[in-house]
Amino acid sequence: MRLDLSVTRIYALGLRHYFLTFRHLERFADLFIFPIVGLLLWGFLANYVQVQSQTLASFFLGGMILWIIFERVGTSVGIDFMYELWDRNLVNVLATPLTTIEFIGGLVLVSIVKVFVSLFAMVVIALFYYHFSIFSLGVSLVLFWINLVIFAVTLGTFSIGVISRWGHSVGPLTWVLPFAIQPFAAVFYPVSILPSFFQKIVWFLPLAHVFEGMRYTISTKMFSFDHFFAALGLNIIYFALSISFFTFMFKRSKKSGTLAKL
Repeated sequence: MRLDLSVTRIYALGLRHYFLTFRHLERFADLFIFPIVGLLLWGFLANYVQVQSQTLASFFLGGMILWIIFERVGTSVGIDFMYELWDRNLVNVLATPLTTIEFIGGLVLVSIVKVFVSLFAMVVIALFYYHFSIFSLGVSLVLFWINLVIFAVTLGTFSIGVISRWGHSVGPLTWVLPFAIQPFAAVFYPVSILPSFFQKIVWFLPLAHVFEGMRYTISTKMFSFDHFFAALGLNIIYFALSISFFTFMFKRSKKSGTLAKL
């Protein structure tokens, strides 16, 4: 895999997806409707439990907003790759001077821009309708966000590695994988309520450290460096493994001719 980078080529790929987003209703809906509906659902639940505990309500809303950041980035990388397959455009893109790492960089850029747009809409709704500001987490929010995005990109890269090797039949993995790990990511509840067997395993998930750290910050107004560095260390390992996996699968699919048939 070539390591030379061209910002212009990455920007061009991002611009292509920008125009497609506003020309296709399903892409526009994915950008706004699903995140907002999810926030409304959990916002109403937070209003209900607020009678019992304001802190618990903040856990729900904070967990939902951070989860959508992760889920949007992770699935967007895979979905935008799938759009290239559905449009029969993947071979055309790869026939250009665009390198593999630039291709991944372009998909990541598009997903991050999308999540900022969705985040803005969610922050406004949470602030005016539920009187909750995610920015009350301060600098912690940025540090949580960094770990979420890294792991989301890792998961998305793994997904497109699998898809590039086995094709459309494993495409749903893009949507399924984030939600398959959600019950074990301690998004809305602490790790301590999970069965003891799972408690030992979930600490290998960066997400568990992020959401435990979020609840710690909301409860104590302090930042947990232990959870931050644990998540960051795991992210570095998983990211390196994911890139290696994608590179291996991509090369195999090119050699076998599978890539041209996708």
